[in-house]
Amino acid sequence: MNLKRIIYDAIINDLTRRDVGIIIGPRQVGKTTLLKEIARYCGKSNIKYRYFDLEMPVDANYFARDFQYVLADISKGKQIVLIDEFHYLPNATKLFKTIYDGYKNIKIYASGSSAIEMHRHLKESLAGRRRLYRLFPLSFSEWLPSKSSSIKLPINIRSKVKPNTHLRLREYLEEFVVFGGMPGLVHEKGIESKKRLLLDLVATYIQKDIKALLREEDILSFNRLISLLAGQEGNLLSENSVSQVLNYSLRQVRKDIAILNQMFLLEILKPYFTNRGRELKQTNKIYYFDSGIHNAILRDFRGLNYRPDKGVLLESFVLHEMQKNLGVSQEIYYWRTREKDEVDFILVQDRIPIAIEVKSKISSIEIPAGIKQFLNKYPECSMAIVLNDNLSEEIIYKDRRIIFAPHYYASLIPFLYEEKETGN
Repeated sequence: MNLKRIIYDAIINDLTRRDVGIIIGPRQVGKTTLLKEIARYCGKSNIKYRYFDLEMPVDANYFARDFQYVLADISKGKQIVLIDEFHYLPNATKLFKTIYDGYKNIKIYASGSSAIEMHRHLKESLAGRRRLYRLFPLSFSEWLPSKSSSIKLPINIRSKVKPNTHLRLREYLEEFVVFGGMPGLVHEKGIESKKRLLLDLVATYIQKDIKALLREEDILSFNRLISLLAGQEGNLLSENSVSQVLNYSLRQVRKDIAILNQMFLLEILKPYFTNRGRELKQTNKIYYFDSGIHNAILRDFRGLNYRPDKGVLLESFVLHEMQKNLGVSQEIYYWRTREKDEVDFILVQDRIPIAIEVKSKISSIEIPAGIKQFLNKYPECSMAIVLNDNLSEEIIYKDRRIIFAPHYYASLIPFLYEEKETGN
């Protein structure tokens, strides 16, 4: 089944913009499907379009011709041009820049699987000529219709959920966290087939994408690195410790982590700090881009209550749910002091922070110590969120709103700034 993606409406609304739309994200997150959905929309709306998949020989040969012939052919009439796997284009920058500058009747959407490829193949500056769209694995809200047409997520942070609906949402959330949001899983019914697909994806990333960027002798060390990083997910990352454990040069550790990040496989979370003293300013935290991929690397698909890393998996879920709904000027950090006061996530817009703590089992409305310390240091922070298994409540602490809500409310957190602006 085709599931509507969060990003779809934004892309459709931008069909009339002149800039080149670049859709980026890891392999198998749905970029091809998204381009085909754009093509389907164009067909229904009587908008002329052409679709090219550059992994297909016939389409690759089309662009292998002399540049002037390609340009003359592709610029006939007003149309949308959709190019999948654009990094195979021998002259992507030249083509995009020429069309943008000289052919107002052509709109291009192109997809690619890594920032490395994007920078390599867009060698000249396209500043002011391109708009990036990042496609993630399915969010919980995108995935949920594949399980139930009747169960709905709350529409805002104050919406209450009926007890029976809450129990079912928790059940679905556990499955989602264990297997993740890779779209191909929607078509796999059995647990074993889901595991096999995820293991195949990990092998594909290593063998097809990453291997092309490394020397042959580095592959074994790289495999050990990704396993070690999966075990350290959600923790402060000591590159020196990783180097020592793997007997791997610090320079190579940094290079390989950068590769994982540029291929959108690894999220690097930076610390939140100002000039207020004893916050950590240099150490990062890491999360894999999808919990199912994390579990496939570890080869551990047990339910959350059987996992020693349950807290980390829930943190990863919350981080990704917020990421998929971030506004243009929003960023996510973590916070920790040298005295080890910490908050899992700090969401910031216009320099105004919201503190977010992720808990698994809590039995009472009690504000975490890290939240209290952060609120004391940052009076501009007027709100904090404590995500947990069951509790749903709002209290006031020193004139600040503290909202307790189940984990599946995470996607709504970026929209709290809109509520503040409207006074709701």
